[in-house]
This record gives sequence, structure tokens and C-alpha cells, in this order.
Amino acid sequence: MRTDILKHYQIRDMKKYFLTTVLTITLFCNCYGQQPPANIVTGLNSLFQAHVSQTTGFVPGHVIRVEKPGEWVYENSAGLASVNPSINTQTDMKFKIASVTKMFTTVAILKLIQNGQVNFNAPISTYLPLSVVENFDDYQNIKIKNLLSHTSGIREPQGDFQGRLNYWIFMKRFEDIPLDSLLFWSYGSPVGVGNYNYSNANFYILAEIIKSVSGVSYQNYVTNNIIIPLGLSNTDFKKVPTGSFMRGYLKGTFYPKGGVVNGGLDPDSLYDFTEASNSWGYGAADIWSNTTDLIKFHKALFTGQLINSNWLDTMKIVVTNTGDMGSYGNGMIQFKSFNGGPIYGFGHTGTAFGYGNMLCYIPSLNVYICSAGNYMKIGQEFLQRDIYNFLTNNTSGISNVSTNNLVRIYPNPMTNVLNIDTPIPNFQVTIFDQTGLLVLQANNDHQVDLSFLVSGIYILELKDKNSLTTISRKFVRQ
Repeated sequence: MRTDILKHYQIRDMKKYFLTTVLTITLFCNCYGQQPPANIVTGLNSLFQAHVSQTTGFVPGHVIRVEKPGEWVYENSAGLASVNPSINTQTDMKFKIASVTKMFTTVAILKLIQNGQVNFNAPISTYLPLSVVENFDDYQNIKIKNLLSHTSGIREPQGDFQGRLNYWIFMKRFEDIPLDSLLFWSYGSPVGVGNYNYSNANFYILAEIIKSVSGVSYQNYVTNNIIIPLGLSNTDFKKVPTGSFMRGYLKGTFYPKGGVVNGGLDPDSLYDFTEASNSWGYGAADIWSNTTDLIKFHKALFTGQLINSNWLDTMKIVVTNTGDMGSYGNGMIQFKSFNGGPIYGFGHTGTAFGYGNMLCYIPSLNVYICSAGNYMKIGQEFLQRDIYNFLTNNTSGISNVSTNNLVRIYPNPMTNVLNIDTPIPNFQVTIFDQTGLLVLQANNDHQVDLSFLVSGIYILELKDKNSLTTISRKFVRQ
């Protein structure tokens, strides 16, 4: 057993720490010269404190940043960045961003697509040796877009955490595992091309395609084409970062069966996973960053600095509805208000050995949110939804957004389904052809099936039933 594993660290001691520790709140005037309004500070403090309180006892530390560009920035931190030695969290600390890495990988592959070096609809065998892909079921029909949307049919190599891989993964977590060994666990039990199955293996393969096409490693391509141009000075692929960072922990109870507990894990102790090998997250979860850099990356993505608007819409488009909190597009999650409600934000969540985090942009409010904790599963998406609901109800919200931003439709041109992104809660959609003929009318639908339309130009009118304001958009049916 490694000497850096923390034994006999009792949960009651962690609870005592949180009961006696005052939240460290850092609210600062950035270059815009404004702090959040007092009611926003009070509300966000309350939501963050509630999130911390709900996870007291198994999540050592938390950090959060909420930014409304041009107006204000809110930052907060709580708890411990390191248990032994005891170090408090600071808002600018780095953490392993886990699956938020997938957005960096997605942008990298889309850059290659924009440059004509990769085809979105091409089979993966176009870019990789047969020896890498031939063991995947129906590999001839697995395309780049299937990898991005987790519809390749390839299973998750670490999916059996609680079973036969449990002990092996735990004991090998600090070792650099070759890619062929990681992919080996993905060859069996395929779910069929076209069916959604979230799998890190999709992004292992995308990273290999980036390497094959660009002629440099995936890490170098992302560094040279995203990290350096954006000035992300706290973002890198190091095994353990330099400077100030949060250590990552898991309790022994995370592995309840499969040999690990019987092999010596104390269920109530925290174990240090900080130095887990990046090989486990190759292209999928291997980047370190902090909240400031991640929001800078997200702003660059949504303001057209990284890819053009058509490919951003491709990332955003709903490919699969995945549950009451969201849907999945191409390398990006669309966050829902609740239980199949309207999409309000775009980004990704992430969990990796010892870390859990979330990055989101809310177009209707022009607000970015990033939060993280040094534990694997901590429900960041629910904190994010609470923040969205609070900001919607406690700021001027929609009235501060220009009419042009109230309704966004995509993709445009479209083929079958048109997505309608709007914060307006009660609306009517009417679609006309160029002659003024009514072809469809619907209420409060954020996705409309227009597969019955012939090719041509159409007009969408969205009417706010409360204010009676009508906003028009033109689109093309291919």
C-alpha cells in the first residue's frame, strides 16, 4: 500500500472541520470595475453554502466562479485543498478537469475538420491503422461524429467499477497504462452503432486521430492550438501541476466490492488519488486547469475565437436525450431546467479519480459558471441549475438581453429537426413558407420536426405570449 494513502482519517473529523470553518469568500473587482449586486452575492453565497453543507463529510474542498462578462465576477471557496498537510482551498487553485477535457478534444478535432484535414462523416478507419479499430464491432460504420456523440456503440472501458475491474483499476491507478490495454476493455458487449453509450474510449480514439492527422501528439496539438493562443496559463497536461492546486480524494466506500475493501481499504478513510496517471483520461479527462482558465476557454468557444458558428451549433445540437438534467450533442452537454424542460445552458460535467467539476454557459443570461471539488461525485449540475433558477428570478435577466439574443435556431441550414433556444417561458412558434403559407404551429416546443418540409427558405415567428412580442428568424430546409 502506498505511503501517501491517508489511513484512518475519520469522517467525523471532516464534519468538525466544516462546522468550525468559515467559508473563504473572494469577491473582487476585475477589469470591469464592478462587483455583483448585493442581492446576487447574498443569493450565490447561500446556494454555495448549501452545496457545501450537503456534501460535508466526504468532499474536502470546493471552488466556484460565476462570471457575467462586462459586468461582474463572483468567486468563492470552502474546505480543504489538502488534508495532510492541512491546506485551505483558494479560488484560483488548479484541479483535474476530468471530462470537461472532452470539450478541448472536440474543439481540436473540429479545427482539423474546418481545415479540411478530417471529415465529420468519415469512418474512423480512414485515419487509424486497422490494428487499432478492427476489434470494435461494426468498425467500418463508426464515424467521427459517432465518437463525438457517444453513439459509436463502443463500451466504457472503466464501466465495471464495482466488479471485476475494481481491484485492477485501484491498484494500477498510478501506472501509465498503454492505449491498447485500455481499449481492450472496450471490445466486448457493444451496444450498436447509432445507440448512445457514454464511453471515454470514444475520446481515446479521437486523441489518436488528432495525433495521426496533425503529426504531433494530441497533447501538443491542444497546447499549441488552444491553450497557448488563449493564454491559459493555469492549464496543462502534467501528471501533477506546479503552483497551487487541490489534491484529489476518494473514500474507501467508493469501492464497496470486487476485492478492494477486502484488500485493505478502510471504508471511512479518504485515499489520495492526486497522482493517478493521466493515461486513464487520454483525450477524455487528462487536463489540469482552474475556474478562471476554463471560463476563458468557454468564452472563446462561444464568441467564435476557436471554431466557427456552424461547428459550434454542431456541438450544441441535441443528439441524445440523456436524462432529466440534460442531453448530449457532439462533445457538449445541453443542460435542462428539469425533467425534460427547456435547455438553458451548454458545457460539460466531469468526474475523475478524486475530482468532480462542471462548466456551463447560459446564453439567455450571458453568464458562465464553473465549479469543482476534490472528490469524484458531488452533483455539480444541481448546483448549476439552482444558480440558473436564482439568477433568472433575481436579475433583470431577459430584459437585459437584446432581442437578437432572445431566440436562436439551429442548425441552419437544417434537415429534419430545428432546435429553438430561448429563455422565453411561454411562447408560440409559427412557421411560414416564402409565399406566406402557414406550415406549422406549436406551443413551447424547443425542438420541432420539419422533416416533412420540401427544400427551401422558411420564416419562423416566435411570439412571447406574455408580452405579445414577436421575433422572426429565417432558416433553410436542405
